[in-house]
Amino acid sequence: MNYRQCPARAFDAIETELVGGHVLLTRIRGHATGLMVERRFDQFRAELGGVCKPVWIVEQLELTGFDPSAVTAGARWFTAFKDRGGERIISVSQMAAARMVAATLAFAVHARLFNCGTLSEAYEQAGLGAVEIRPSLYPLTPRE
Repeated sequence: MNYRQCPARAFDAIETELVGGHVLLTRIRGHATGLMVERRFDQFRAELGGVCKPVWIVEQLELTGFDPSAVTAGARWFTAFKDRGGERIISVSQMAAARMVAATLAFAVHARLFNCGTLSEAYEQAGLGAVEIRPSLYPLTPRE
């Protein structure tokens, strides 16, 4: 398929928000690139700044792929998380390659990584209990 023929509904997004006062939730959609990850780092760092000993949920259920440059850029996120006192990362992904990258980066910063199949399981693992999963505060829909 020619790039110009890609469907209009294809989109990429990364958004981070605070859930329950101590849990950062980062949702990743579409195809992650290094530039995209770098551009969203300041938002992540701003949310991280108000939390001591955070727990981080990385939800990637709609991740379609990623460039190698996204891994390098993502290393900054893991380092910032660890520098803020974070020790527990919860990955929600069906993509084996994404889980492997998360495991490698978590190992590099000496953080524990847990894998979950659903966002509900991740909330439970993060200590939020059986919380109703609410929609993101950010629109993660295609922009036209």
